Parts: sequence; structure tokens; C-alpha cells
Amino acid sequence: MYSLEPELAALRTAGGAAAAAPRAPLCVAAELRTSLYGGVALVTAGIGLLLKKHLERIGPLTLVLLLALAAAACYLPAARARRAAPVRSAAADYLLLLGALLVSADVGYAEVQFHLLGERWSLYLLLLGAWHAATAYRLHSRLVLAVALASLAAWFGIQAGPGSVLAHAWDTPQLGARALACAATILGWRALDARPSRAAFRPVFEQFAANLAFWGALSWCLDTRLWPAGLAALLVLVAVSLRRALRARAELFAVYAVGYGALGLIFLIARFSGFGVLGVAQVLLVVLLAAALLRYLHARVQDEAA
Repeated sequence: MYSLEPELAALRTAGGAAAAAPRAPLCVAAELRTSLYGGVALVTAGIGLLLKKHLERIGPLTLVLLLALAAAACYLPAARARRAAPVRSAAADYLLLLGALLVSADVGYAEVQFHLLGERWSLYLLLLGAWHAATAYRLHSRLVLAVALASLAAWFGIQAGPGSVLAHAWDTPQLGARALACAATILGWRALDARPSRAAFRPVFEQFAANLAFWGALSWCLDTRLWPAGLAALLVLVAVSLRRALRARAELFAVYAVGYGALGLIFLIARFSGFGVLGVAQVLLVVLLAAALLRYLHARVQDEAA
């Protein structure tokens, strides 16, 4: 947190006009992190456009090496900061995120160009997940842990089993099962890693697993035969998320419960009522009820936190 308290104190001592200023510190952490995240996104997009424009001139092997060097340059400040101080700055953390994204892009580009694993190319996703997980644990980065979980989820999305690609099987029953299986795997990972020093990682595991599980249930709600199972799974997930939100004062889980629950109801309304006058009225009612419920849950969580 960044504070202007020393400067305000100096002005008060000097008898300046800031004597009546409040003593509360000024926090710009959220704005700083938003700016840093936007910077990482812009740099990543800019690198992609630059490489696309000069690909033929640079050559694939040179490009792979350049991306590797750029990623290493992003990792080094975070590694030095880890040795120098127990707490890393937000800028170093987002620079580390940029390095992780460059590693993923470099590995993906190398596989597209050289086809080193052939039909087993999806194993790269597991290798990337392992690399990012090791980096996250070594450097205590929640952002890089999220990249590792994204690699794991991507592998689950295209795999029939370890080491074999399930080609073009994108129907909702299988995708829903994979999403739920991935969510269970992530929760199992979280349960195995229960050391107090890793407490900061737990929300990342829980939120990632919650989103995957909800999307798996929603995909079943869209299926002609599995919609009853999808609805049952959705109701269970809504209840678990609401319990988590109220017991742990984790308001984001209340948003998940209400948002995904309302989306599931809208899917079922579209299936059985369509989007005629009655269907639109039902959807509007669901949206209004969801907004009212979110407002109520927000007030309740804030009251319990106080």
C-alpha cells in the first residue's frame, strides 16, 4: 500500500494548508495493479503483432531464442527480488507474469514450427503447467499459479486420457465432464498443499475450481439428455458457494452462486419457453431477482465482516 502520510506530516509541521487534511493513507494498490495488468496485456499483444509482421525476416529458430531470452529477462528481476526481500513489488510480480506468458507463447510457437511431439503435442500443456507451478511455488506468485491452472484446464479440455488427444470431440456432455474432473483435480491439489505458508494460494485454487465446476454444470444444462443432471449439479454448486460466501465472508463466491445460478435458469427458460413474450418476461424476472439477491448478500457479508 502506498501512503502519503509522511508528506502530509511534513506539511502539518511546516504549517501549510494541508494541516486539516485527513490522516487516512491514500491507497492506489487497485489502480496500480489494473495498470500493470493492462501493461502486460498490451506488451503481449504488441509482441504478437511485431512477430507476425517480421516472422519471415527473423526466422523460426531465431524467434524461439529471442522469446526465450525475453522470458528470462522477465524472470530475473523477480528471482533477485525474492532473494533480496520477502515481499515482491507489484511491478515485479506482473513482470513475472509477462515472463510466464512469453514462455507459453514460445513453447507453443516452437511446437507449431517443429512438431517435436507430433500427435502428442498436448503434453506441452502439462509440461507448461508443471513449469509454471514450480515457478509459482518457488517465487510465491499467485499470478503464475493461475497460468499453471489455466494450462492444466486446457489439457483437460482436449484430452481423453494421459498422453492421447481426443480429436474434435467438443460436444457438451464430454466438455462438462472434463470441466468437473478438472475442478476436482484442482481441489485435490489444494487439499494436498495445506501448509500454512501456502495460504495465499488457496483462493486461487478455490476460485479456479469454482468457475470450472459451474461451467461444467452449465454445459450439461444445455444438453438435451443431461439437463436434469446439470440442474442438480448447478443447485449443489450454488448451495456450496453460498455457504462458502457466508461462512468465510468471501463475497466473490456469492457472485458466482447468483450469477451462474441465474445463467443456468436462463438456459432452461430458453429450452422450455423460448424467447417469446413469456420467455423474455421470465428472463427479466430472473435478472431482477438475481440483482436483489446479490444486494442482500452483499449487505449480509458486510455486516458479518463488521
